Amino acid sequence: MTLSSAFDRLLQSDQPLAELDALIWTTLRGGAESSQHPWNLGAFSTIDPRDASSPHPKCRTVVLRHADPSRHAVDFYTDVRSDKVRQLSAAGSPAPACWLFYDPASRIQLRLDGMAEVIDGQQADDVWQQTTADSRASYLSIRPPGERVNDPQPPSTADRFVTAEESERGRQNFRIVRTTVRHADWLYLRRQGHVRSAINYDASGGIDAFWVVP
Repeated sequence: MTLSSAFDRLLQSDQPLAELDALIWTTLRGGAESSQHPWNLGAFSTIDPRDASSPHPKCRTVVLRHADPSRHAVDFYTDVRSDKVRQLSAAGSPAPACWLFYDPASRIQLRLDGMAEVIDGQQADDVWQQTTADSRASYLSIRPPGERVNDPQPPSTADRFVTAEESERGRQNFRIVRTTVRHADWLYLRRQGHVRSAINYDASGGIDAFWVVP
């Protein structure tokens, strides 16, 4: 599956800029709904503020779980014990964050800048109840993710193979991370000439889309 056909059709229309935002969010929803979609996986970046004199960017791959065009928001799920949650919380959740999607087949890139927050409570309860057993395994580790292991062999994951009832203990570690997008940068590396656009989203729901020199 490539993204180029849909965006090629868009660029052939009379007013491509007017329809670009809608197509981007339709594509993001496709990424959230299918593990085979080129944008199902994205890179999510935060700032680690542990050293206040020299904060460092941190980046990792996450699974896009939900895209909301009306709110201009994208979600992924994570373990509350992870470094990314610590980084967002230390920065005051919601905190600045960035997503990056890229499809090498079509050579289309999307960057999303915004404010990310860590969500628990009823919203997380509702999502947890819909989570499959395989997905729950990600939150069942007894030891926190990222902990150093001083052993010649990789750590065992046997503690994650549990019954459906036992898997409920993973809920205490489960969180949603939601990014409200404030700026999108779309880049299409076409052989016949690159195309780039930027879109700004304001807090009231307004959209300002414009072309950018690639």
